[in-house]
Amino acid sequence: MRKKNILILLESISEYRVPIYNIISNHHELTIAFYKNDNTKSVCNFRKIRLCAFRWGTIVWIKGKFRKLCKKNDVIIFASDLHNLSYCLLPFFPHKYKVIPWSIGIRSSYVNRYDLSRKKTFLDKIQYEVFMKSDAIIFYMKEVLSFWKDYNIDDSKIFIAHNTVAVDQDYAISDTKKKDFLFIGTLYKEKKIYELINAYIKVKSTINGNMPLLHVIGEGPEFTNIVKVVQENSLNDCIIMHGAIYDEDIIKSYFQTSIICISPDQAGLSVLKSMGYGVPFITRQNAITGGEIFNIHNEIDGILYSNESELENILFNAAQVPDKFIAMGHAAKQYYDNYATPLIMANGVLNAIDYVTR
Repeated sequence: MRKKNILILLESISEYRVPIYNIISNHHELTIAFYKNDNTKSVCNFRKIRLCAFRWGTIVWIKGKFRKLCKKNDVIIFASDLHNLSYCLLPFFPHKYKVIPWSIGIRSSYVNRYDLSRKKTFLDKIQYEVFMKSDAIIFYMKEVLSFWKDYNIDDSKIFIAHNTVAVDQDYAISDTKKKDFLFIGTLYKEKKIYELINAYIKVKSTINGNMPLLHVIGEGPEFTNIVKVVQENSLNDCIIMHGAIYDEDIIKSYFQTSIICISPDQAGLSVLKSMGYGVPFITRQNAITGGEIFNIHNEIDGILYSNESELENILFNAAQVPDKFIAMGHAAKQYYDNYATPLIMANGVLNAIDYVTR
């Protein structure tokens, strides 16, 4: 079968998506077009094109020969962000190519959280029209289907590309190395990082014996303030502020020694990274998320807690009886391997391409 010419339209190209795009490029002639940042560092087996964008407030319009670029392809897959009119209007213009929006399926942010039970808004109805005019739809998680259950969307044209990140395929869990706690991510106040720091301080004061170290990996607006709190409580030897780390081998080494990975109020792609490296993810049950929180099966491969007191109990138990959490880590790794690898994500996209070009 002839390889199809596939164009994926994005705002920026993320390094963590390269393994998925490379798998797609093994099957088709893939081009990624973007108008903001190219954050890739590893080998990209696909073509990249920088677009020229005009911005009016939050609205984006692609200038130049955009429509001509689209016409050269069999399938256009676009990030379905309503702020980008050039992308989201593609299904409504006359065209021979097939169009597929790819998104989390529901508008959410730090302010407006991922809520599948909320009422539809005017913008949701516009998004619905984009979906209806498209040849297929790709969502990151199957759970978002419940948000659209009352709308007449053809189930046969919906595909799930399970959102994930790559980990070392040869990684093996070593139970005997598990001794620390881990936080990884950008240090925003909205993530309730101080809830973790305060809980750690309280639990440490009650522990008889050694308290696991808390490794904090990441930069961000709160980095300096957290360092100050650590110093004021004389915890420099217990809470280790590493700053940003981008070397995957180093990141892997910290997961290798971690009993749990904690992010109080954000459950993003770190959930998948943690599970892939066999570490249970601990977060609030209503944490900020793009749907990644649905990978966590409470008390099986991670924990969803309700308040700071519960977090303190989790830290205490993980410090005193780590075996329970190490077992959760094995379950997390098994879940990742079975349901959330880059190949599984890429296959969701490939299935959508096959559907529209059959």
